[in-house]
Amino acid sequence: MREQLAHVLWLGGSPCAGKSSIADGLAARQGLTVYRCDDAFHHHKERIDPRAQPVFARLARATCDEIWLRPTAQQIREEIALYREEFPQILADLAAMPRDRPILAEGAALLPELVGGLGVPPHRAIWVVPTEPFQRACYGERAWRHEVLAECSDKAQAWERWMRRDAGFAREVARQAGGMGYRLVTVDGAWSVEDQILAVEAHFRGLSHQPGRDD
Repeated sequence: MREQLAHVLWLGGSPCAGKSSIADGLAARQGLTVYRCDDAFHHHKERIDPRAQPVFARLARATCDEIWLRPTAQQIREEIALYREEFPQILADLAAMPRDRPILAEGAALLPELVGGLGVPPHRAIWVVPTEPFQRACYGERAWRHEVLAECSDKAQAWERWMRRDAGFAREVARQAGGMGYRLVTVDGAWSVEDQILAVEAHFRGLSHQPGRDD
């Protein structure tokens, strides 16, 4: 599988870190094909194998309360478990894509432990996470957040647990990336989108342009 995916670059992280904007910018500048894990998730959900993907199967049919009112620690644990179960589907998608140009795989589902398990070298992968204050501010500007929680019985509690889940997930991504020798960039709002794009582009090129905060 490593040889099949040798043309893939990996951009992971947690929500509200600017991954999609970075991917768009890199695609435009470098002629990359972008594979978005968030888009693929909806297709994968239609092809779940409950025996091989028990957590994915349960959460795919869960109610709003069952998703967002779980204890925060459980939400983090099960989000990681879901991504582990989904990863083979992501790999199958990537292996089936045309190889006429490099592919940039982008999404929170790309855990460092999973990418590292493929033997991907550090210069071909990077993770971007927001600080918790920036994450909360970013989500606060997204009108669709109300739609996500519309059917929850306690919207305030659901919102708080959602925010804590994503902050905890960001910490776990940072822990995994550091433990495996991968590069992690932390976004706190001081960067422009262009700075973020340049930093990631420089990493993939092995250049030295590294604006902003680098962990």
